Amino acid sequence: MKFKILIILLFVFCLLFFFDSALAIGIGAKPSFLDLELKVGQSKEVKILVYNISQEAGIFQVFPDELNEWIKIEPNNFRLEAGENEGIKIKILAKEEGERVTNLSVLAIPLDRRSFSVGPGLKIPLKLNVKEEKSIFLASVLEVFKQSLPWILVGILAIVLIGLFLLKFLKRRGTPTRPPPSRRRRAPVIAPPENLPVEKL
Repeated sequence: MKFKILIILLFVFCLLFFFDSALAIGIGAKPSFLDLELKVGQSKEVKILVYNISQEAGIFQVFPDELNEWIKIEPNNFRLEAGENEGIKIKILAKEEGERVTNLSVLAIPLDRRSFSVGPGLKIPLKLNVKEEKSIFLASVLEVFKQSLPWILVGILAIVLIGLFLLKFLKRRGTPTRPPPSRRRRAPVIAPPENLPVEKL
């Protein structure tokens, strides 16, 4: 009798196990780890993909375990059919210097109400390395300078060419034009002698 009861209990347990497994939703996410470097006051946006790798639809939720004031997620609640995926924007604003470590939790709730078990989930580790903001302005200036360097060189070259042209033009205009010296030599004027005889008519 005890043996029959044990078999029946084992059968019921296996039935419930396979029933819950059939209703469970499989979750996938990419990337599986986030390691970011920021400056104090800097914001950065990254994107993750959440997959429904099961054969049924479900409601998915994404939220940070900590640093709620730093991290904003859009969308944080969405529905995925079987085999679908959703791109999630993770916006991070670094407020303090230092290293912060937390997780992005992804939960799935089956749409089939027959399932009373807790929905499956996974966690994406998130590491933030926040540095001082001293070099933010300098880094921004260097980045702008790097992007504008070709145009800056063209502008400098144009200014130099215009300056040389104006200098040459003003030099020509300010120099007085002199007539070329005559190559002919004038014949010397010889005075007549004083004791020359005068012929009377």
